[in-house]
Amino acid sequence: MSWSELADGIRVRQSTQYWMNSVLLAGAGHAVLVDPGVLPGELDDLAAAVLGTGATHVTLVFTHGHWDHVLGRPWWPHAATVGHAGLGAELARDRDAILKEAVDHAAGAGETWRRGFEPFEPGTPVRGETRLDLGPFALVAREAPGHCDTQITLHLPERRLLFAGDMLSDLEIPWLDRETGAYRGTLASLLSLAEDGAVETLVPGHGAVARGRAAVLGRLRRDLRYLDELDAGVRAARAAGLGLDETQARLAGMDYTGKGAAYPMDEVHRGNVRIAWERAGEATG
Repeated sequence: MSWSELADGIRVRQSTQYWMNSVLLAGAGHAVLVDPGVLPGELDDLAAAVLGTGATHVTLVFTHGHWDHVLGRPWWPHAATVGHAGLGAELARDRDAILKEAVDHAAGAGETWRRGFEPFEPGTPVRGETRLDLGPFALVAREAPGHCDTQITLHLPERRLLFAGDMLSDLEIPWLDRETGAYRGTLASLLSLAEDGAVETLVPGHGAVARGRAAVLGRLRRDLRYLDELDAGVRAARAAGLGLDETQARLAGMDYTGKGAAYPMDEVHRGNVRIAWERAGEATG
């Protein structure tokens, strides 16, 4: 896939795997890579791009610990690293699964994964809100739970640019790993930033970049609306005495991003209904 310019010194490259975005920030002898991935050939291309910047300092930022977002480390084994404080433990737990995904997806694309994968602790662990000065780039990393316990967002205030991890995609609905409250809280804090004019370009983990304040606000409000409708639908189903299977069947009628699409979200939606249904039962049990 080709590169797209976001701003002076900032480019994004989209993988053929799940339309995942990797971002390169370069300036004053520094290169910052956000979520470098996914296939070996694509990582080779990213490495060539970094080399072309003439950078003498390289920092890798990992927005969360899911396999497709963490595969780039072997290409830059001596680079500085930034990630959630819990990232190392998650990578250690999931090492074998991450390596299997790397090998299988490379093979599926006609490539060979030869670099292995070893867990690592981020050199700069993110807790709460963490300010980062990476060469000429002043960034703010923030914990962003809801999709993954180790997820962070990365904000470049001077450029009004936000890297959102696996949120706010034009292809995906909110993909829950727990009750909706954590995800809703993360989106609400980002909505406040955007309403204040602090975000005008949004790079999701997967899919198209949102450009302009209206587009950014549209994605935030759409995903918050989905969570509200999900919770309301589950509450109504439980009040009607429906079980989980019946609730999933009823809420299959909801309208949501990726419904019946080539990049399908139908099973993700069913999983979200299950999480919300189980949480609602715990709250009333």
